[in-house]
Amino acid sequence: MRLQILLAAFLFAATSPAIADVRDGASERALSLPNGTPAIIIPKEGWLLQQERRRQGDTAVYYLLSNERSQLNFSVYIDKSESCQDAPACLKSALKNPSYKEAKEVSDAEVGLFKAVQFYIDQPNGIAIKQAHIVAAAYVDGQWFDVHISKAGQERPEMAPLVEFLKTVAVR
Repeated sequence: MRLQILLAAFLFAATSPAIADVRDGASERALSLPNGTPAIIIPKEGWLLQQERRRQGDTAVYYLLSNERSQLNFSVYIDKSESCQDAPACLKSALKNPSYKEAKEVSDAEVGLFKAVQFYIDQPNGIAIKQAHIVAAAYVDGQWFDVHISKAGQERPEMAPLVEFLKTVAVR
């Protein structure tokens, strides 16, 4: 009986329409709104999906991933909206997040389609950790891609691994 239930579940899953939001290829992972294009593309290796949240109507989605090996956290908010219409305006909107008010050593960067800011936050909310952050924005085909890469530790993390990871992120 158990085998029949498992077989029925497998057949249902295999014949059901696939949700095209998270698609894994051999070496990369694509994250998108349900329509599938454009998508944010990251290397697949080591990234675990921790959270996915959707706005009603599927016009926005948030993904949070972590990588145990690199100790990096990666999130992307994809919004099909006209609240911003280019990367600089989208980045300005993203940086309004009150969590970033204690940012130190803020510097601008541009990587591919992304307009970015990198910074540190020491002891956020009085917690004895130090964080490195990159917040980056791109605007492609009417969609805002708001990317956040971070790493935390007892000592201030090096920024270089975050920058190197951002260089591997693409929108297509």
